[in-house]
Amino acid sequence: MTGRGAPERAGPALRRYGRDTPEFARVANLSDAVFAIAMTLLVLNLDAPSVPSDQLAAELVGRAPQMIAFVLGFALVANVWWVHHKFVGLLAYVEPVVIGINLGILGLVALVPFPTSLIGTNPGSGAAVLPFIGLFVALHVLFLALLVRVQATRAWRIPVPPRLYPWLVLGWLGHLSILAVALLVAIWWPLGGLIVAALSGTIVGVTMGVVAPAAYADWA
Repeated sequence: MTGRGAPERAGPALRRYGRDTPEFARVANLSDAVFAIAMTLLVLNLDAPSVPSDQLAAELVGRAPQMIAFVLGFALVANVWWVHHKFVGLLAYVEPVVIGINLGILGLVALVPFPTSLIGTNPGSGAAVLPFIGLFVALHVLFLALLVRVQATRAWRIPVPPRLYPWLVLGWLGHLSILAVALLVAIWWPLGGLIVAALSGTIVGVTMGVVAPAAYADWA
C-alpha cells in the first residue's frame, strides 16, 4: 500500500515516448539505418565479371536477371521506406507495442537481400520467387497491425478522421489481396507473380485515388 500523497508507480501503459524524446529519435534513426543497410546490401549481389573484354558484353547480358532483381528489390524496399517514413511523420509518440511491431518490420526489411539474391540466380523458379513475395506479404501484415495499434492508442499527431480510418484499413487489405494473388500466380508462373507484386502499389494507389476520400492520400 502507498501512503497518502505517495507518487503512483508508472505502469507499462504510461511508457509513451513523444517526438521530442531520445527514445523516439532512436526508433526513427534505427529504422532509417536498417533501410539504408538493406538497400546497400542489395548491390552486393552484383559481382563484376572477370572475363576477357571480348566476352564482357555477353557476360553482362547473362547477368541481366541479377540486375533486374536488384532494381526490383531496391524499388520495393524504397517504397516500404517511403510508407514507413510517412507513418513515423504522423506519430505523436511511440510505445512498447508500436516499437515491437516496428522491430518486426525492420527484421523483415533486413531479410530482403536474401530472397532478392535467389531471384537474381533463379528468376524462373517458384522456390526463389515465393519467399520474395511472401516477405512483402508479411511486411504488409505488420504495417496493417501498426496502423491498428496506433489508431487504438490514439498515437497520431493529428487524429484520423473517423470516416477515413476504414479506408486506410481497406487500402492495406487491398495490398494484401493483390500480393496474395501474386503468390498464387507465382506457383504456376513465377515471373508473372513478380509482375503482379511489383504492380500492387500502383493498382491500389490508382484504385483508392478514385474511390477513397481526397484525404486518403495524406495518410496512406
